Amino acid sequence: MKKSFDFLGPEVSGADRDRVYVIPVPIEWSTSYQKGTAHAPAAILEASRQVELYNQTLGLDLERSGIATLDPEIGSKEELSSFITRHRPELMSVFPCFIGGEHSITPWILEALRPDRIGIVWLDAHADLRESYLGEKENHACAARNSLPFGQIVEVGVRSYSKEEGAFLAGSDRIVACTYWDARARDAVYALPDRVYLSIDYDVIDPSLLRAVGTPEPDGLQWDTLMDLLTFVFSEKTVIGMDAVELCPKESDEVSNFIAAKVLFEAISRLLSKGG
Repeated sequence: MKKSFDFLGPEVSGADRDRVYVIPVPIEWSTSYQKGTAHAPAAILEASRQVELYNQTLGLDLERSGIATLDPEIGSKEELSSFITRHRPELMSVFPCFIGGEHSITPWILEALRPDRIGIVWLDAHADLRESYLGEKENHACAARNSLPFGQIVEVGVRSYSKEEGAFLAGSDRIVACTYWDARARDAVYALPDRVYLSIDYDVIDPSLLRAVGTPEPDGLQWDTLMDLLTFVFSEKTVIGMDAVELCPKESDEVSNFIAAKVLFEAISRLLSKGG
């Protein structure tokens, strides 16, 4: 696999072994409002070079921590599935962090990784539980529903869904949707299996902080709340991998790109602080 250190910079290269692989997945084919998720991985990698490597909240320095960026040149579902299948042992031996792209990549990642007995923590403004959307069953609006075969899901930050999705939620015992990060959401995440996969749609964050997403929704998570959520998930669960999706970079909005990169920095920091 071709490796670089585009995420955060060469200072994070491992002294002894790789612990994290950051994998750009610039796939965009079904976005239904604002376009641009295909440009997100490059924007996040570029912005990440401005992130300080010392995490003052955790007292953790990511220098020489073992983070490598892969460059598999993925542009389709078939290329993503093929890459993961070929390199599954290496990916499962570290912490794979996929940067999308649109949210349709999550079930494709899970199908190829084939993790055993996991739960899924899904941070999103939208339920993504449609059976199909615009005639496509693999549309990004169906991503959570398509991920259910791989594990029970707890969604946090959901504040917009269709009547059909509401009915599906009411009739399913495999998914819980929470608008806020509160006691109900904590209990639901805690009840998941020990091993979880984390999927972050950047529109879970309130648009007053991060505006450059495909479909922004008001009343999203604030920064302190998101950090508390990440701390809880990485402390209470064994996170086996993650993705971060749906950033739509705008030429005049470097702030959103930087915050998107910082979210990944904070998630990876919590993994490494636990000894990942």
